[in-house]
Amino acid sequence: MSLNRLFRLISIALLLLFLAFAVSLVWTEWNSYRNGANSVPALRTFRLALVALEKLSAERGPANAFMGASASQREAVADKLKNARAETDAALAALRQALQSHPRLRQSWSLDKVKTVQQALEPARAAIDRIGRQPEAERNNVYVLSAVGGMVDMIPLMIRVASELSSEVDHADPELREGLAAIRAAASLREYAGQVGSRFTPALIAHRKLTQDEVIEIGRLYGRIELLRGLLNTQMASYVQRPEFARALELVDKQYFDNGFQFLDFLLQTGVASGDYGLTSVDLFRFYVPQMKSITDLRDLLLDDMMEQAERHNRRARNYLLLVIAVTVVACLFFQVLMVLIRRRVVQPLVLATDLVSGLVEGRLDQEIPQPRYEDEISAMMRALKVLRQRMRERNSLAREREALITQLQTSSNTDFLTGVLNRRAFFTHGQQQMTVAKRYGRELAVVLFDIDHFKQINDSYGHQAGDAILRGVAQSVSQLLRKVDVLARYGGEEFIILLPESSLLQAAAASEKLRAALAAGEFEIDGGRRIRVTASFGVAAENGGPGLEHLIKQADIALYRAKKLGRNRVELAGEEEGVEGAGT
Repeated sequence: MSLNRLFRLISIALLLLFLAFAVSLVWTEWNSYRNGANSVPALRTFRLALVALEKLSAERGPANAFMGASASQREAVADKLKNARAETDAALAALRQALQSHPRLRQSWSLDKVKTVQQALEPARAAIDRIGRQPEAERNNVYVLSAVGGMVDMIPLMIRVASELSSEVDHADPELREGLAAIRAAASLREYAGQVGSRFTPALIAHRKLTQDEVIEIGRLYGRIELLRGLLNTQMASYVQRPEFARALELVDKQYFDNGFQFLDFLLQTGVASGDYGLTSVDLFRFYVPQMKSITDLRDLLLDDMMEQAERHNRRARNYLLLVIAVTVVACLFFQVLMVLIRRRVVQPLVLATDLVSGLVEGRLDQEIPQPRYEDEISAMMRALKVLRQRMRERNSLAREREALITQLQTSSNTDFLTGVLNRRAFFTHGQQQMTVAKRYGRELAVVLFDIDHFKQINDSYGHQAGDAILRGVAQSVSQLLRKVDVLARYGGEEFIILLPESSLLQAAAASEKLRAALAAGEFEIDGGRRIRVTASFGVAAENGGPGLEHLIKQADIALYRAKKLGRNRVELAGEEEGVEGAGT
C-alpha cells in the first residue's frame, strides 16, 4: 500500500470519527452542562434579590403604620417595624454576600447598587422614626410624604439588580425564560401593589382628602397593576394546566384583586370625596398587607418550580456529557492507534526530511541522512537528499574559492601595495561619494595634502629600501591619529592625501598641525636598526557644497606648494595668500 493511499484512508477515518463524536457531541454537551451548572447558583442569587426586594417593599407597611400610629399603638407597631427591618437587613446582607463570593459579579454594577441601598436605608429609617415619635398633631404632611418617598426611591435600584440577575439566569439556561418572565411580572405586581398602598399613608396620617397629584399617581399605579395582571395571566398560560399553579393564580385574583382592590377603591373614593376614612395607617397595614401575600406565594411557587427545572436540566446535561465522554474515550483510543501509525510512517519521516532540507539550505552539510526503513516515497526522498548534499558540497567549495579570489582582487585594486592604505583610484571613488553627501546635506568637507620633506635626499642617502620604510612608517603613524571616518590614501610618490568629512577649514588645520607635530617628533627605523627623523609639509582646503573634489584637491595642492615655498615642515591653508600659485610639488 502506497503512502498516499494509506494517508488518505487514515484522514477519512479521522475526519468521520471526530466530526461524529468529538466535535459535535463533546462540544455541544459540554456547553449544555456548563450552562446548566451555572443556572442553579444564578437562580439562587436571583431569588435572594427578589426576597431582598420583597422585604424592602414589605418594610414600608409597618413603617407607614408607625408614622400614623397613636400613642397606644406605637409600641406594638414599633416591634413589627423592628422585625421587618431585621428581615430586610438580613435579606440584603445575604444578597451582598452572594454577589461578593461570585468571581464575576463581585465587580458588577449590582453589588454597587446593593451597597447604595444599604447606605440609603439608615437616613430613610431615621426620618420615619423621627415622625413616628412625634405627637399626632405635630406630624407634618410634607415630612410624611418625604419619608414615604425615601423608602420608595430605593425600589428602582433593587428592581434593576433583580433584572440584571435575571439576565444571568436566562443566559445560563434559556429554557427558563418563560418562567423568569412570570416571576418578574409577579415581583413587579407585588411592588406596585405596595406602592399604591403607600400613597394613601400621608392622607390617612393627616386625616385629609387626597390631593390631585396623589389621585393622578394612584391612577397611574392602578394602570400598571392592571397591565401586570394581564401580563402575568399571559405568562402563566403554560402553568395553569397544573393544579397548584391554577390555585395560586386564583388566590391572587380572590385575595388581592377582589379584597385588596375593593379596599383601595373605598379609600380612593373617600379620599376624593371627604377624607373621612374612619381608619388609620395602622388599619391600612393590618388589612391591606396580608392581601398581597398571595402574590408572593405565587412568585415563590414559580421560583421553586424553576429551581427544580434547572436541577433537572443540569442532571440531564451531566448524564449526556458522561455518555459522550465515554464514547469519546473509545474514539480517542482508536485515534491514538491511527496517530501512532501516521507518526511512524508519515509524520516522523516528513519532519526529518524537512529538517534535513532546512539544514541543507542553511549550509549544514555535515548532518547525517538516515537509511530509510521502508521502500516508499520517503525512501526515494532520502536518496535524493544525499545526492543533493553532495552537489551542494561541491558547489560551496567552488563558491568559496571564487569569493576568496574576488576579495583578493578587490583588495589589491584598492590598496597601495607598499603602505597598505588606499591608493589614488580608491580615494577618488570614496571621495566622490563623500562629496555627493556633503553637497546634498550642506555639510563641510576638507582635504589635506601632505608631502614628506626632502624625501629625494633620503632615497639618495639611505637607499630606496629606507625610503620605502619611511613611507610605511609615515602611513602607519598618520592612520593611528585619524578618526574612523577619515580617509587616508597615497596620492603618489612621497605625497599622501586625507579626506576629512564634516570638518571645517580650521578643524582640518588643527588636525593637520597635530599630524605635522607627531611626524616631526617621531623617529622612523630603517634598515640596519638606524632611526632617522622626517618632517612633512601640509596643504589644507575645505568647502561647503563647492565645485567638486578635484577643485578642492587643487586648492590643497596650492596650499602645499606654499608650505614648501615658505620653508617646509608647516601647515598652510588654502586662500591665505591669493597671489601665490602652484603647480604641485
